[in-house]
Amino acid sequence: MARLREEEINEIRAKADIVDVIGRYLPLTRKGKNYVCTCPFHDDHNPSMSVSSDKQIYKCFVCNAGGNVFTFVSNYEKISFIEAVYKVADYTGISIEQPLQLPQRNVDPQLAPLHRACGEAIEFTHYQLDTPQASDVKKYLTSRLIDDSIIKKFSLGYNPPNDSLYKFLHAKKHSDDTLIKTGLCRLTAVGMKDVFAGRIMIPIHNEFGEPVGFSARRFVENSDAKYINTSETDIYVKGNLIFNYHRAKSEARKTKKAILVEGAMDVLAFEKVGMSNALATLGTACTKEQLRLLKQLHVPIIVCYDGDRAGQSATYAFGKLAREAQIPFEIVDNKYGLDPDEIIEEFGKEELRQISEKTISWIDFLFTFLMTKYNLENYTQKKEFAMEMAEEIYLLKDDFEKESYYIRLRELTDFDMHGEEAKKQPKAKTEYVKRSYLAFPKSGRNHAEFEILSQMLNGVAASNHYKEELGFLQDDTCNRLALYIIDYYRTHRKLEVADLFDKIKEEAVKQLLLDVSSWELGKAEVNLKVLNEAIHKVKECLLDDRIRILNEQIAKIHDPMEKARLAVEKNGLIKEKEEWRNAGRK
Repeated sequence: MARLREEEINEIRAKADIVDVIGRYLPLTRKGKNYVCTCPFHDDHNPSMSVSSDKQIYKCFVCNAGGNVFTFVSNYEKISFIEAVYKVADYTGISIEQPLQLPQRNVDPQLAPLHRACGEAIEFTHYQLDTPQASDVKKYLTSRLIDDSIIKKFSLGYNPPNDSLYKFLHAKKHSDDTLIKTGLCRLTAVGMKDVFAGRIMIPIHNEFGEPVGFSARRFVENSDAKYINTSETDIYVKGNLIFNYHRAKSEARKTKKAILVEGAMDVLAFEKVGMSNALATLGTACTKEQLRLLKQLHVPIIVCYDGDRAGQSATYAFGKLAREAQIPFEIVDNKYGLDPDEIIEEFGKEELRQISEKTISWIDFLFTFLMTKYNLENYTQKKEFAMEMAEEIYLLKDDFEKESYYIRLRELTDFDMHGEEAKKQPKAKTEYVKRSYLAFPKSGRNHAEFEILSQMLNGVAASNHYKEELGFLQDDTCNRLALYIIDYYRTHRKLEVADLFDKIKEEAVKQLLLDVSSWELGKAEVNLKVLNEAIHKVKECLLDDRIRILNEQIAKIHDPMEKARLAVEKNGLIKEKEEWRNAGRK
């Protein structure tokens, strides 16, 4: 496999602006010479991440996440370093000749045959769609405005009758046991039969893009179920999957939102209008695993479930879970009571696009939905309605919104629930303790070592001066970073923090580099006077350590001659320390 040279990676890093790249994922606000945003790597409500355009690094002062542009993309997207390099190159408009080749994800050897069988089933059924036998199916898809580009993108297919799929997979040496375990075939009294015979096949993949199952739709009106999904298997667990997640995640991050719908055909409906950021829970109640996948996108979720009663109930259930999981979301104000495909059929493509932009808040949705759940003409139910609404309003963080909704609730029910808020005790929750810049060492040896490192980062003159005058720091991590800096200047005239970051192997040293680079008390350029003062301070501390050790030895020794010898040595160190102090004052 071809590998990128270090020079190529450095070139990509040099041309990429970390502010522009992170800005693709998160809204940035300028603060002084840097930018700030909420950190995506912990539950952050106040901007705690700083992005430096000068140094081309980012640093969260709460959870300590930090690094360069490659680190951010790798951690945010949960991809490998080399994948991040290729992504950043793409963002920057740099063409890389050698294609990206990644090792396959480690899959349980017992599951690999199931994935292969599903993959070959996709190829077979996709091919069948272009055969004369499937002409009616093709006409049906065309009538539903599903063109060839959508068919190709989603690998849509047709499963012919007469157990054709089983015969094909059997000829490909897949065992009957494997085919049963995939859910593609079943054993009957007359032998092996295709589960999805005579249906349109919509492949389902996991978050890694591996094929795991199908949603199969009838294309003629009859008594059969409209949809049949793969039964639960070792590779297909409905509650762990989100349809189209592997395709939509990059588009969702690009558009800064994801559209959540119920079924696979709803996803295709949005694809028809050029919106590729839709994904579906396939009709299941949202599970913890599905919430994890949605939260991992780090974008607001636009809920566009069907507008009928069942769809609204599903929206209500999702909203409760999403609010608890602290996933930002809005709800499409679907007044038609139709699903996305029906909206296209009834009102045209543009209407679906427009309606997806007309969203309401969770609280606005509740005011409408709960009025169908509670009878406000009944005092007990009206009180229950008021209490449920007040509980949700109380959880809002915007005081202006809160006040407005409490007024609306009072006008609707005559209950003043605003006064109840004062009686509530905030729920105990574990929070990160926000680190302040002032938490960095302000005096003593630690401050001096930080100062030395900070100066060394500013220029080779400081690095050379440190090497000649001191050459060693007591703190092991500080000392390791100093050695990395010295080594860097052997081949570079100017130090790039983002470049040095990639050359450091130890995580503790990487973290120290970010800390020192982000140090508010650090100087912007080399200042030899400040550097010398720091070096003198470190030397004084080293002398203090040696004097302390000698005092301990003198106290333990009984031999007068040895005591006298150690005392002379100690006095010499005291004299040396005084000389260093005097030198530092000059």
